[in-house]
Amino acid sequence: MAHLGRAEQWWWWTVGALLILFAVSLVASWIDVRTIDRESVWAKPLKFEVSLALHFATLAFIMGLLDEPARASSWLRYIAIASAACTAFEMAYIIIQAARQQASHFNLSTPFLFWMYVMMAGGAVVITMSAFAVGWAAITDGQGLNPALRIGIAVGLIGGSILTLITAFRMGGALNHHVGSETEAALRMPITGWSLTVGDRRVPHFFATHMMQSVPAFAAVVSHALRPTFAIVCVVVFAILWVVTTLFFFSQANAGWPLQRFR
Repeated sequence: MAHLGRAEQWWWWTVGALLILFAVSLVASWIDVRTIDRESVWAKPLKFEVSLALHFATLAFIMGLLDEPARASSWLRYIAIASAACTAFEMAYIIIQAARQQASHFNLSTPFLFWMYVMMAGGAVVITMSAFAVGWAAITDGQGLNPALRIGIAVGLIGGSILTLITAFRMGGALNHHVGSETEAALRMPITGWSLTVGDRRVPHFFATHMMQSVPAFAAVVSHALRPTFAIVCVVVFAILWVVTTLFFFSQANAGWPLQRFR
């Protein structure tokens, strides 16, 4: 089944497709001035295209660092194919809904939209768990890695996957990323759109998903700069601090506290 390609190839192909979609969505955002919830109808497609491209670029790059058994693994290949297929479905739906000036998330206004939302949740699990699988591969087939980097990859991807599912399902189950009611002119952060007046579960979700990049990146730096034992300690401490920060923002968002509270 080698003709199907390796996992890292599928993920690099997915990154390329997402970057093309990003360019198209960016042009569309300049031409189309319609809005949804005070944001451009193309804001959500753009955010997802960037976030998913970063996600899969991280997985593809890490796969290139692993030992040959992991890189040639058929089970990782099938996970990569499944995650690429789920990404194609999610982006198609998000883009179509944007073009229709309708919300893709938390929109259960018809039975069809309800089931599309359920299918998107399932796809998100597959996409997230692809990182868990690569983290597990680093544990089982990453003997050639620097010990600190190996720990950083495993903890970052596995821990980030778990936290992402926790924060995402709490937000999805509530059918709202806000905790509290915003006024029509409520302040929001530029680019991210996070609320500055009510609790916003997108903040801990952001920290959860980007644990998958931050911890491995930190591990890559300290593994080259510090002695092995000290590098491992630094990676573990950094990962713990990241988890604590994520859970702190998660608890504060669920309590309805806005980011401005911490200024």
